[in-house]
Amino acid sequence: MDTLRRIYRRLPSPSQRLARKLWGILADSPFSSQHQRQKWIRDVYTAFGRNERQRIFLSIARFLHINRPISGYYFEFGCNEANTMRMAWDAFHHLFDLTYVGFDSFEGLPEIDDIDKQEIWEKGKLAYAEQEFIKTVTRHGMPKDKLVTVRGFYDAVLTEQLKSQFLPGKAAMIYVDCDLYRSTVPVLAWIVDFLQRGTVVVFDDWNCFCGDPDLGERRAWREFQGQHPTLRFQEFVSTNEAQAFVFLGPRD
Repeated sequence: MDTLRRIYRRLPSPSQRLARKLWGILADSPFSSQHQRQKWIRDVYTAFGRNERQRIFLSIARFLHINRPISGYYFEFGCNEANTMRMAWDAFHHLFDLTYVGFDSFEGLPEIDDIDKQEIWEKGKLAYAEQEFIKTVTRHGMPKDKLVTVRGFYDAVLTEQLKSQFLPGKAAMIYVDCDLYRSTVPVLAWIVDFLQRGTVVVFDDWNCFCGDPDLGERRAWREFQGQHPTLRFQEFVSTNEAQAFVFLGPRD
């Protein structure tokens, strides 16, 4: 490869342009290694991740339907490109009359604290404009009156005043896609009053930080359970990325 680069640099400009064009044709060839890699990522690797998430949502739809009536809100904390919000709509709307609430800064991740430092995270990453999110979801088929968005970083926006706007309703499912310990802590503190027997709480990034129980969503969940020892939860469906829990109610 280094030899080819040296030869390329010695070529006159017209020949360099022709070489780039030929290289592009070869790279797009179905027999090239680059093309094969891109095809595998799209058709196998990415499809696997999408199918695993769909399995989570359909498993929960089945659970909620078997144990009905469980109704109320679908809360999603961390909306990004509306992929999971659309999955939720596809999995639930034929069976349940839910209100879908997306909580997000719509500015990407906050400042990364030391406890959450990891190569893949940086301030502003995963930003997706609120209006673009709404447009994506409604184009997918969700009526506008079924979708609510709450904009802001969780430690600032999840207030008692906001809570009063949604109570006395309860949540059927709570999807926690917060990535960071810092972001997950205020979410868990805020959702307590929305739990009902059968509410499913899902952590999308359960195995980030190599599954270390002292980091990320796992740490926030452990601390939350320690702060609320009377609340009973049962492990439910999981994937290589996510872990769900069912709220059983308070201890007797």
